[in-house]
Amino acid sequence: MNQKSQTTEEALAAGMKHLITVMPFEKITVKEIADAANVKRPTFYNHFKDKYDVVEYILKQELVEPARTLVACDMLEEATRLILATMKKENEFYIRVVKIGEDRIFQRIVMRLLKELLLDVMRERMTDEDSGNPMLTMDNIAEYYAYSITFGISKWVQKGMQIEVDAVLEALKVLLSESLLDLIYRRGGKQNPSNVSKK
Repeated sequence: MNQKSQTTEEALAAGMKHLITVMPFEKITVKEIADAANVKRPTFYNHFKDKYDVVEYILKQELVEPARTLVACDMLEEATRLILATMKKENEFYIRVVKIGEDRIFQRIVMRLLKELLLDVMRERMTDEDSGNPMLTMDNIAEYYAYSITFGISKWVQKGMQIEVDAVLEALKVLLSESLLDLIYRRGGKQNPSNVSKK
């Protein structure tokens, strides 16, 4: 992608970000996005197919791509912290994006982008033959973790991002690493008896 093309895409993305914070997404038109970016309407279609495509571009450029290097260096917690911190800094935009449409566009886009990112890293380090279990494919593992992270992020945003980033990270770590029984017993103030017998 040449620099001029990238600059136009960035201008269209900036225009979309501004529009989302001042009006309902459903009412935003391609012409308004182009006008906000100071380009002609046909120019929009040289870069994006529709306004959903612009939202995907923003999510990829702001959230997923900056986290890529951290995930590749086995720093998934730091990558997740970066995503959350970026969203909190631009909370007005992200709170509105999470509310777009009944089909949960934010969740679908972020989950797909995170799954692609996790798969890229996994393909460099493992093969599907590693597990010996046909359910534990790279695709299934990446989708599970992408879904879990997206679920946590979405719930946080739906609650107005009032919870501190470190508390969200801690909750995600617990959900992704502990068994359901451990969580049940922990909330009940007891220790899972199956863990006691292993000691």
